[in-house]
Amino acid sequence: MLKMLLQFTLFLLVAAAITTLAMVSGCNNPVAISALQMDSVHEIFPSATVISKMSISRDVETPTRPGNHIVSEIRDSSGSLGYCVESKLVSRSGPFKIRVFLDQQLVVKRVIVTSYPWERGRDVRKRAFRSQFEGKGPEDSIEIGKDIDAMTGATISSRVMSEGVREAIKLLAK
Repeated sequence: MLKMLLQFTLFLLVAAAITTLAMVSGCNNPVAISALQMDSVHEIFPSATVISKMSISRDVETPTRPGNHIVSEIRDSSGSLGYCVESKLVSRSGPFKIRVFLDQQLVVKRVIVTSYPWERGRDVRKRAFRSQFEGKGPEDSIEIGKDIDAMTGATISSRVMSEGVREAIKLLAK
């Protein structure tokens, strides 16, 4: 048991050293991400090697929620693969966070709810709801009741999340 614990500790130390080295040695303003977050990136962009935070100018920022978006570019050795927009949204229950992954054409590849601590409206975390955004792009309206079905008991959170996905696309389009 002690041997396994020591091996695991050594593994963690090596992984931390490699991660630190990678961040120091050439990533453009890298976003600190956990292994779990990188796993979700690799599900969508299997060849991804670098996630770089992009700066957002004030004139492009969303007027209703300035400062609530973190935009990152996802790259591999051949260039840009797509983008990730992390947004803090506020529904009737309170604030929650989403992550929207988009390809180069600004088409939604996946939406993930990274934080939703409230009881009311929790169903926006379900894959059945989130998958409705996949394939939506700059030309799509992304409106509840029109092309997105709200979750029963989470109508306001569904609407807020739809606005958040729409804002993520518009933010990158600018």
